[in-house]
Amino acid sequence: MKESIAERANEVFLPVYKRYPVDVESGEGCYLIDRSGRRYLDLASGLGVNALGYNHPLLISAIENQLHKNLHLSNYFVQDIQIDLMRKLTRSFAEGSRGFFSNSGTEAIEGALKLVKKWGPEHGKHKILAMKGSFHGRTTGAISITMQEKYQKPFQPLLPETLEIEFNSIASLKSRISDDTAAVVLEFIQGEGGVVPVSREFVDTLFELKKNHNFIIVADEIQSGIGRTGKMFSFQHYNVLPDVVCFAKAVGGSLPLGGFLVTEEFANVFGAGEHGTTFGGNPLTCAAGLAVMDYLNEENLRYIQQTSLFLEEKLKEYKKKYNEITETRGIGLMQGLLIPGGVSEIIQKGVEQGLILNSAGNGTVLRFLPPLIITLEELEKAFSILDTIFNELFNK
Repeated sequence: MKESIAERANEVFLPVYKRYPVDVESGEGCYLIDRSGRRYLDLASGLGVNALGYNHPLLISAIENQLHKNLHLSNYFVQDIQIDLMRKLTRSFAEGSRGFFSNSGTEAIEGALKLVKKWGPEHGKHKILAMKGSFHGRTTGAISITMQEKYQKPFQPLLPETLEIEFNSIASLKSRISDDTAAVVLEFIQGEGGVVPVSREFVDTLFELKKNHNFIIVADEIQSGIGRTGKMFSFQHYNVLPDVVCFAKAVGGSLPLGGFLVTEEFANVFGAGEHGTTFGGNPLTCAAGLAVMDYLNEENLRYIQQTSLFLEEKLKEYKKKYNEITETRGIGLMQGLLIPGGVSEIIQKGVEQGLILNSAGNGTVLRFLPPLIITLEELEKAFSILDTIFNELFNK
């Protein structure tokens, strides 16, 4: 009997992933297609990476054009395509800002941590604060500020002088901040933590405290940035400007690309040789990134806002209809349904019926991260499948 793809994978990979039982052969638009030709509507979009879905013509054209030029030169050289992409990113952030390209979100966080750890002691500051329930990546530095026990416990000891703040607690925030605070790291929407937006009061208090104590605010926009919420970055919904912004996932369109941006004030913290990467910002990934940024014009951002409203309203209807759903959360096309009884069976039944979803919040939040190109008709199809699943599970 022929082995399944899962069985073959188990023979060669470390057992660190819980995979969907789908043998994917290709993708098209907002759909994954398995080897039998069955189509799956993907509302997870590669965990937010496939912003333009699968095989988008803008991406394919940009990648094909770059294939015939060069794929890698090392960062001893710089290419127009890298400059053009970084210019679009910095202009979407702040006048006079500068940036650095990495391969992933975790590396972007590591770069930001290094910047903080250099700047902080020069100003008599050593402590880095992060939020309970946060998720910033899998490297040792990143999990040091990922304030969830399940990620931290197996890998102690972690970086010293990292402290936890209760997310959205003004009292906790005020009690932790001091003149020794070097930085506060914040997801404006906690993704893995349960698709929970930060409150406006918490943000306002944080930025007031910064005026008194002079610390760096690092915004983790790895999942919530690059058009996901209908704006380029989720912090822009709060009318504030962080000092450092980490980005990744959607920016590469499907290829591994990340980085961080800093305001003009922090543009010269690093000197030559104090930070770097072999592959970060290679021309092929930047070509894909430039295609994504070109797509995110004012018209398409408005379209994302329209589909976001449609998604939000439908999820609110589900909350009213089913007692098992206790809360709707999120901004834009980053939404969640809190279902305390757990969502694993919903996800399983979704796969069986051709719908890809995923979970957050320790398995209690059904997370929606559709491609930014998703249509209202495709959302309607997803809701039709969910209606069937919810009726089966909640109306027993």
